Amino acid sequence: MSKIEINRRHHLTDQERAGILDDLSAYLREIGADVAVEGDQLDFSGRGYKGTVSVLPEVAVGYISLGLLARPFKGQLERAIHDHLEARLAAP
Repeated sequence: MSKIEINRRHHLTDQERAGILDDLSAYLREIGADVAVEGDQLDFSGRGYKGTVSVLPEVAVGYISLGLLARPFKGQLERAIHDHLEARLAAP
């Protein structure tokens, strides 16, 4: 499997971090993923991908493993993820 890694610093409040996990959870469910949230960590899996994201105080970390069919789109997916992170985790 091909892997996308996430490691971003941020200055979000606890409430903002919880909101980001809620938004991500809702989005992943919309696209058909199975999602489990426990505390600051969200685990997900869907057809051809699985991963985990933790939005901890000061840092968001995680990975997404892509299956064979998603590998050709790794660069495109990685750019979209990092663009979204920039928008959501940027200082106000």
